[in-house]
Amino acid sequence: MNNILKSNMLKIITVLLLAFIPVISGALKASDHGRRHFYGGYIGIDLSMANLVNQFEASPLAGYRITPWLHAGAGAKYQYYYDKRLDNVFRAHIFGPLIFTDIIPVQNLNDVLPFRFLEAGLYVHGEVNMFNLPVEHFDEDNRYTGQNRFFRPTWVTGIGIRSVGVGGRHLHIMMIFDLSGHERRIYERPALRIGYFF
Repeated sequence: MNNILKSNMLKIITVLLLAFIPVISGALKASDHGRRHFYGGYIGIDLSMANLVNQFEASPLAGYRITPWLHAGAGAKYQYYYDKRLDNVFRAHIFGPLIFTDIIPVQNLNDVLPFRFLEAGLYVHGEVNMFNLPVEHFDEDNRYTGQNRFFRPTWVTGIGIRSVGVGGRHLHIMMIFDLSGHERRIYERPALRIGYFF
């Protein structure tokens, strides 16, 4: 069973990585350095140390650079969720729209540190997801009895670094945290995201 699960997980990760090839190739061709809008997305992973709850996600996003230090936008998210803490293993496909904002207080860490460290900026991320969830696992209060799925907001924050890009292209690495307070949260622990924007 573990080999089947690992094989399925490998297939999911491969599909997610392949989904980002058009994004990266489009970014390499981008030449409009002065524009304020940007596109890209994240892939994310959350693997529990005990291998009890695993998640893999992909989020295509589009945004607008309001100022050099404030960006905002919207997108969508798909997540494969696997939980074997219960008697029966629970698997689900989770999806929905999201809105986000990034505050970039440090454009380049080398400008504020007394030594050369990394050509990257520091940013704080905030996001609201409207996840479409299966009632079977996530409806703790039995509010949606008789339905198969329901929508629930999830509030996420994070902190990360982004490469100092040329022509508006940036690689992002971020750690995120779920602030929703639900008994069964989407993100049980901090999760890692890697993204590319152009």
